[in-house]
Amino acid sequence: MATPKSEPLGAPQDVTSAKAAPIVGDWGPASADGTGGIDNPPIDVSGRFFTWRTAASFLFGVGILVWVVRSSAIDPADVWSKLQNIDLGWYGLAVLIYLTTFPVRGLRWQRLLIDNGATLPVRPLTEIIFLSWFVNSVMPGKVGDVYRAYLIRGEFGLSISRTVGTVLAERIADIVMLVTVLGITGAAVLGQRVDTHISEMLELGWAGVAVMLLGLFLMHRFGDRVMRMFPPRIHETYMRFAAGTFASFKNIPLLALYTGLAWASEAGRLYCVIRSLGVAITPLEALFIVAAISLALIVPTPGGLGGVEAAFLGVLPLFGVATQVAVVVAFMDRLISYYSIIVAGLPAFVLSRRGRAHAN
Repeated sequence: MATPKSEPLGAPQDVTSAKAAPIVGDWGPASADGTGGIDNPPIDVSGRFFTWRTAASFLFGVGILVWVVRSSAIDPADVWSKLQNIDLGWYGLAVLIYLTTFPVRGLRWQRLLIDNGATLPVRPLTEIIFLSWFVNSVMPGKVGDVYRAYLIRGEFGLSISRTVGTVLAERIADIVMLVTVLGITGAAVLGQRVDTHISEMLELGWAGVAVMLLGLFLMHRFGDRVMRMFPPRIHETYMRFAAGTFASFKNIPLLALYTGLAWASEAGRLYCVIRSLGVAITPLEALFIVAAISLALIVPTPGGLGGVEAAFLGVLPLFGVATQVAVVVAFMDRLISYYSIIVAGLPAFVLSRRGRAHAN
């Protein structure tokens, strides 16, 4: 049985000077007729933003936020007092640490693309990741992940379907890392005090990992055979996608290292935010908290709106953090990790060359 594989490209090809130029081998034009087939679909991100689905997801997220605020019996005066007393030194450090996550993720993506036979510079990859995060922050359904592949196709001529395979590999690595960290740190910092909801979240996480691994096995074992029942262009698109996914796991130790560094950056941000509010917490506890709340990103709202904030109020009290403080922590952390992405990403999306590419 034929299995998805990388084509013999020889040494990784440096395409840093290429722009929408076909690359020989499997990274070449996906549409045989060059008319924009399955692997080169048009994508109108701005058009997809103004839809009922996006509006409904935002309303759902806002509804969760309203429920969180009302059910927490928040005292606005107390919250305002805590905001006025925030330590700007710790908070500024949180911002700086958070900024490091983008180049680290850019390096990780660069490694996966190299394993797929294409060498691209880190800077454009980092910028594309940032733009994709903006798209994911304002639209549901992880549209930004497909947008990343679309930008890579337009700028460097790489296959969309194979690039999406590298993005899938990133998502798998992230989820496996989060669930593993949640289990290890949970046992270390909570011991016998593990909350029922945390146990259920961990069980759900391991079930998700098992499903993903099973899916990868089925893709590798039966994917080619099944997809041969479809038209050739669909089969070819799938084979590029599968090849991109499996080739991304060539160097698992390095993939795990970059993934661990990325999530260490996220935990460092949260640790500094919590310390800025005068709450004593250990780095290990911050790592547990960031793993727990990050799994809330599965909520079908833009950027996990509402779900992540609710997760803060469910997890922080496990460490003796009062509800009023947990609300402030959630707001100040999301100000960095969510709202700043929208504020900084909008002009980048509208004015930058890469952002404008969605309109071409």
